[in-house]
Amino acid sequence: MIVTCPHCSKRYMLDEGLLPPEGRQVRCIACHHVWRQIPDIILHTYNSPFIGGADLALQMSVSSVKQSSWVGWMSFFGILILCTGTLIFGRNWIVTHWPKGEKYYELVGFPVTLPGSGLSIANASSQIHQEGAIEMIRVMGNVTNISDSVRAIPYLKIKLMGDASHHQCLEQYKEEGCILDQWEHRLSAQSLLPGEKIQFETAPRPKVEGSQHIRVEF
Repeated sequence: MIVTCPHCSKRYMLDEGLLPPEGRQVRCIACHHVWRQIPDIILHTYNSPFIGGADLALQMSVSSVKQSSWVGWMSFFGILILCTGTLIFGRNWIVTHWPKGEKYYELVGFPVTLPGSGLSIANASSQIHQEGAIEMIRVMGNVTNISDSVRAIPYLKIKLMGDASHHQCLEQYKEEGCILDQWEHRLSAQSLLPGEKIQFETAPRPKVEGSQHIRVEF
């Protein structure tokens, strides 16, 4: 949908799916005016003529064997539909936890949109300062929408990486390398327009001894 700033008349393209029915606060990048944007709602009215008729009482005699078979088949198809729907509509979650599954979805024609798809993290860097006897680390950088549509911004995952032999490696993440510490950071904006960029800066966090580099990802 096209959104127009009521203050400066600047127009933006906004994914209507990002707006709840009650609307949400949006801000103009040009003049910084803030207003509540309500999604466009199209109401359709259908007039169905009343057609009179007689109610017919039908009696059916079904053997218990046939009825049991019918219930079994219905249960089977219900479970099949549920599993198929989970595999299709939950494919992003599945691929996130099982990356090898992406190629199988591509083979059957179901593309996978992972968190952060269409977004680029650039200029990631860190600053270290002393707070008493503790070294604190702060991570900053920017996120850019490199796609041609509005993209939602997921949480950033900040990981302090170290040598594989370090004794403080987190056991549950050893497949990704030696992760000494990990936390998430939420950006100030929830979505980005095509070509839009936003900077981020995390809150200070104690630096783990042995940290060699930082990994920032979605």
